[in-house]
Amino acid sequence: MSLIESYQSNRIVDTFHTIAQFLLVFLILAAVNAIAMRSYKRIDTTIGRTYTLSAQTVAYLHQLEQPIQIIVTLSDQNVDLGIRDIYYDVKSLLSEYEYETRNQGENRVSVEYVDIYQQTRRTKELNISEDNAIIFRTRGLETPKSIQIDELYRLENGELREFLGENIFTRAILEISQKEIPVIYFTTGHGELNPNDFSPSQGISKLMDELKSRNLKTATLDFSANREIPKDAALVVIPAPKTRILPREQELLKSFLRKESGRVLILLEPDADHGLDDLLFEWGLLTDKALAIEASRNSLIDGGDLMVRRFAPHPITDKLLKLNMSIITDRARVVREDPGRPIDESLIIKELMATSDNSWGEKNYAVEGFPQFDPAVDLKGPVRVAAVSEKKVDSSLGISIPGGRLIVIGTSSFIANNRIQASGNLFLALNAINYAIDRVAQLNIPPRPIQKVKLDLSMEQLLLSRYLIWLGPPLLVGFLGILMYLARRQ
Repeated sequence: MSLIESYQSNRIVDTFHTIAQFLLVFLILAAVNAIAMRSYKRIDTTIGRTYTLSAQTVAYLHQLEQPIQIIVTLSDQNVDLGIRDIYYDVKSLLSEYEYETRNQGENRVSVEYVDIYQQTRRTKELNISEDNAIIFRTRGLETPKSIQIDELYRLENGELREFLGENIFTRAILEISQKEIPVIYFTTGHGELNPNDFSPSQGISKLMDELKSRNLKTATLDFSANREIPKDAALVVIPAPKTRILPREQELLKSFLRKESGRVLILLEPDADHGLDDLLFEWGLLTDKALAIEASRNSLIDGGDLMVRRFAPHPITDKLLKLNMSIITDRARVVREDPGRPIDESLIIKELMATSDNSWGEKNYAVEGFPQFDPAVDLKGPVRVAAVSEKKVDSSLGISIPGGRLIVIGTSSFIANNRIQASGNLFLALNAINYAIDRVAQLNIPPRPIQKVKLDLSMEQLLLSRYLIWLGPPLLVGFLGILMYLARRQ
């Protein structure tokens, strides 16, 4: 073989080796990436473990049986800098939900970011129209769960103090992923507020829409046509009966609470004879036929509506306390713990709401003219206007078993169509219903404090820092270049 042929042969072999090495390296990198997509570990090195989901959230996410789709209509291109900050908070948190639910390269929780103004075609495909919202969807869910950005933070003195995103997002996922949808029955036949009525003061159709959007079913219950409470009833709501509940109907409710550990929510009006005294006595509650009268201007609004601003700590009222919200209603009657109730250690009673110290419970409210406080007859304020009573039974194994749960609120107009959106009215209604049916998941997820670093600079300092940023790096590189040049010359 000649020298030229030998050289050509070696070139071919070298080329083949180069190609083989390139392919081998490419295959190794592809294999490493494929393995990394399915099996990898991330470590959160931040001081407060900012990017780590709580153990409760992780446990719930691992139990998901169907995919959850999250659509975010926030944008990092928004001219509002506050919206941009919220966008980054939401994005960093939701990326952790995707990470925790990733399995074999697929996520049970998928997140999509959509600009409803720029991506109109995709917006129509998803059938969404809300701006600055986080929307949760899953298979079989008719109405998506939508969360507004003002729900994600706790404010203090007009500033964002805590980010509540994980608690709210986890709760939303639990709501829409429930296998069995709770059914809430609203009683009829006693002049109650009508679930199907769209009128401002007598209808509660807006509340029905809110419940439907939260993956809850609603139905009506007419005791005259039903001899028993349906087996699928998660909660029975009695919204302001105008006539007496009959003894037979009261016995059905008592049996539902006692034997089936049922849940009942009663909303009462001051001038109505409800006929539920025996049931309330059994559960340690008393509803005096007395009207809460407010003498404090801070607890009244234009038109004479009553503002209830005092709340006891409880899952039903915690959100109202944190957000410093009030309940707006026309009037309220007394609802309190019965001082003469039977002794029952399994019965736990908590008074939830009260009027101001300058109020009283007026028993002669039917008299014409503005009532005057009579210490011999009337109840001195603050006047309790809502309470919850529940039974817990300790088993032989030392486990506390939840029993029936009764919530009584001494007003009903706060859930009517013309008031449901006022202040904290909707919060109270939804929280009471969620607590009654155990939808207030026992999530012990602490909020994430918002850490802000504030740097105050004068105009001269700001101008100097700007020039340093612009000219500093080029001057530094030039200086190092000169030093290198001088070093080589020597």
